[in-house]
Amino acid sequence: MSAVPAISIVGWSGVGKTTLLTKLVPELASRGLRVAVVKHSSDAHPLHRPGSDTARFQEAGAVLTGFATPSGVQLTTSAASPEALPSLLARYANAVDLVLVEGWKDGPLPKLEVWREGLGPPLAPSHPEVLAVLTASATPPTGLSPDVRVLGRDDVRGVTDLLLTHLRPGRRGPLAPSDARGVARRPVHRWDGARLHPSEEDDVAVEEPLEIRVSGDSVAITMRTPGHDRELATGFLFSEGILQSVDDVGSLAHCGRPGEEGWGNVLEVTPASGAVLDVERVRAARRGTLTTSACGVCGRRSVEDLLAVCPPVPPGPTLSPDAVARATERLRDVQRNFARTGGVHAAAALDAEGNVLAAYEDVGRHNAVDKVVGALVLAGSVRSVRVTRTPLTRQPVLLAVSGRVSFEIIQKAAMARIPVVAGVSAASSLAVELALRSGMTLAAFARNGRFNVYTGPERLTLP
Repeated sequence: MSAVPAISIVGWSGVGKTTLLTKLVPELASRGLRVAVVKHSSDAHPLHRPGSDTARFQEAGAVLTGFATPSGVQLTTSAASPEALPSLLARYANAVDLVLVEGWKDGPLPKLEVWREGLGPPLAPSHPEVLAVLTASATPPTGLSPDVRVLGRDDVRGVTDLLLTHLRPGRRGPLAPSDARGVARRPVHRWDGARLHPSEEDDVAVEEPLEIRVSGDSVAITMRTPGHDRELATGFLFSEGILQSVDDVGSLAHCGRPGEEGWGNVLEVTPASGAVLDVERVRAARRGTLTTSACGVCGRRSVEDLLAVCPPVPPGPTLSPDAVARATERLRDVQRNFARTGGVHAAAALDAEGNVLAAYEDVGRHNAVDKVVGALVLAGSVRSVRVTRTPLTRQPVLLAVSGRVSFEIIQKAAMARIPVVAGVSAASSLAVELALRSGMTLAAFARNGRFNVYTGPERLTLP
């Protein structure tokens, strides 16, 4: 078995396995998981075109053979034993959280079966590793074990919930190994009240700078936890009013080359064809370009600069008090690095039904929110009020944050048109003022089924 949690998606040819995978990957990514996908085939077709240079390298005995292009690197191995795939996946235990394998119905992995009537009998009765059968048929297949669940083939959220439950059965702890970039090991001496213990290794949260550039111009430097930098930059630029929608984004890429010192700490944002990103909005509003991990508005010339760009949020929708009170509990599902270090914040966006649309961790509260907003922008679920189009689907209605609700948290939620903010800790006076001015609902001390609501109680559906 693989050191990385892995699931096979099996079924007869033409049943829709690939279609399901293309829907599952973004749904799992929105819940904070790093997903890898492998296509498994029982046919021994060549990985390299016969007679090609790479085929000749492999025939000569190369252990790894592949291509390196500006678009990425592809490596293949000549290993052919059944254990080859799990052993290769084990190398990525700190790089991915879940591997989805299309096919490999006779392999050792847990399985989800996609089944359609008329293509063949269900595989589940003869494959005890099948966790669930996914079907669009009105009549489910017969002969299934009572332990095998039956879900709709298009119920992507339900399938995702099933996968997450399988990954963490009976507990609400970390989903999988933490992102290696977000955690570092440092020596520590522990004082127990009587003596100082010998040095030992301890997990600490990583804090590194990220410079955000737009068309070569430096816009800001923020101290953040590495990982999901594309979402962070997108959310930051959207909250500043520079980006209006995903259509403004041409490309997002780290500068330099992997392996170079400092690689991964500079992100270049290129506008889409015809789009103009006005970076002077940031420069005019800030005295400097450094944003710390503790404060998202440091360097602002005046609070009015932010108040002026925050649009009012329209009325509605209404939520039950229980939905607001329990929202912060959903953060536990993504706090993998917090479980190891205790040193990072988390933020999550939920829809009206309480489904998590995006969730991320970061050493900075405002960075975690930027990553959430950026993911929603890139998914097309959030855009500026100035962009007029057909109504959005799966709109976020609630932002949950793990710490104090300060001014910049409300500002970013207002720019993303998220009407309700719930925080585990206290709210600041300016946060209350901005929430009141923007027509938002602000709940603080949301713990153990209780909270204090400072603004917008009309959105609560009271008994």
